[in-house]
Amino acid sequence: MNNSKRKPTYPDTLFGNLGKLPYRIKYHQQRVFGIHHWDNVESHYTGGNVDLVIMVNCHSHLPVLKVDLIYALNDWAGRQEVEFEEADLTWDTITWGWIRTLKAALHLQRNAVLRYLVRATLADGTFIFADNQAEVEKDASQFVHWLNPQNIAPAWSKNARIYQIFVDRFNPGSGREWIQSENLLKPFGGSLRGVIEKLDHIRELGFNTIWLTPIFRSPSHHGYDISDYTRIEPRFGTEADLAELLKKAHECGIRVLLDFVANHGSDQHPAFQKALTNKTHADWFVWNQWPKRYKCFYQVKSMPEFNLKFGSPAREHLIEAAQKWLRLGVDGYRLDYANGPGRDFWVDFQRACLETNPECWTFGEVVAPADQQAQLAGSMHGTLDFLTCQALRETFATRSWNANRLASYLQTTQDAFPSGFSRPVFIDNHDMNRFIFTAEGNLAALHAALKLLFLLPQPPIVYYGTEFDLSQKSSIHDRDATGFDEARLATPWETSPLPETAHLLRQLSDFREQNPWLTDAKWKVNSVSEDGHRAELSLTSGQNQMVVLIDTTTDQPLVISEGVH
Repeated sequence: MNNSKRKPTYPDTLFGNLGKLPYRIKYHQQRVFGIHHWDNVESHYTGGNVDLVIMVNCHSHLPVLKVDLIYALNDWAGRQEVEFEEADLTWDTITWGWIRTLKAALHLQRNAVLRYLVRATLADGTFIFADNQAEVEKDASQFVHWLNPQNIAPAWSKNARIYQIFVDRFNPGSGREWIQSENLLKPFGGSLRGVIEKLDHIRELGFNTIWLTPIFRSPSHHGYDISDYTRIEPRFGTEADLAELLKKAHECGIRVLLDFVANHGSDQHPAFQKALTNKTHADWFVWNQWPKRYKCFYQVKSMPEFNLKFGSPAREHLIEAAQKWLRLGVDGYRLDYANGPGRDFWVDFQRACLETNPECWTFGEVVAPADQQAQLAGSMHGTLDFLTCQALRETFATRSWNANRLASYLQTTQDAFPSGFSRPVFIDNHDMNRFIFTAEGNLAALHAALKLLFLLPQPPIVYYGTEFDLSQKSSIHDRDATGFDEARLATPWETSPLPETAHLLRQLSDFREQNPWLTDAKWKVNSVSEDGHRAELSLTSGQNQMVVLIDTTTDQPLVISEGVH
């Protein structure tokens, strides 16, 4: 059967309408109309100095007289201005207009933090600021560039094999039972002690890093609406439990990453409760009209967005909280909704984290095209690789991609990011349908995807329960479903013996450990069959080379490589 024509029974795309040409055109228009910087900076380091070229684009529909760079070093004291100069002019057929490229050059000292705004003066004397097109400076997008070429992921992260744990659904711990197992919107009873007791299980699967979903005080079971960043949610345990987890994990060679949510908090946060009645606390959050209208995460009223501009109390509070847990022994952070706070915040967050723990690893959740992800280079070590996740799901789960398309993607995408940019990759997580559910229970498809996942240069992430072939009852997209929680069922610890998937994960982990050169390898497409369903690729790093065959001709997709069968 030709499975290249098979369609999923429900939507599974991560990028929604960007899969359709009209919406890609609209996206392009949004990216070029007006005045835009998009963190487009070229830097050249010489000794203790840095030469910077800052670029902006202006579309011809905007009557711009001049563009100024407003900047300062380290903080906003002693601001200076410099006018941009014309650099290039290109015709854009999609928007049927000219795009002007302008540049401003600066000569600065290494390790300084450059903070800046980009302001365009229009023909009528009014202003427009890049990138959000604000008309007044107080609302303008703030940009930042940390003049530090060494801000790259720690060496240990390159060979990280990450096991993601949704804490509430993982394990209650000995002497405790699941609170309940029916209402997916209520707590199940997972705990930090439950994680401690399963460290041997995680290690035996071959993982050397765990990522915990938020464990700070929160009114929800998922923890992505934090009410106190300095305390552990009592349902999960205590600070002492976290300290014990860190100690025992490190003793058996496992690093621990925490989920950190900076964009928004809970409406139960003490600062928000005070802000509702006392305007002196209002600058913690973003208000449309105090005290009734405030900005919130995806219109969820219980998740108000923090004001994270330079000098705000929320900014300082969150950074200090992150430092506290690093001092306790945490090894790094997965940064939730990293596009929200902006680079100006993340640079200061990153600097503080590295000052506290130079081996700290940070990567952000950015569901966006590659150019937007790459813009975060320098403010965090990298981003989660949703692009490759989607490619693997489209190839092996929904079967809408053939081997040729996947092979071409792997070869071309590897050069879309800056050198040293960290891109941990996965096939599913807590915010999407589990891979095995999307693949309609096809274990061969799951195993093929896992094999390729562990051959990729990027650090692999495996979602808890995958080793048990854990699926779900309903799609997160079903009308009567409970949304993302459909993919957050309790771990079936009673499963015995361990499924074949668990043994495969151990084999793959061992293989990756024995071949550390994979982390620096490059893909090359060697050959593709006429029908596009078979592709031979090579992975090469120095004198090391491996041939990989991808075959999508049947319901039993194959990924075959030297040492992995």
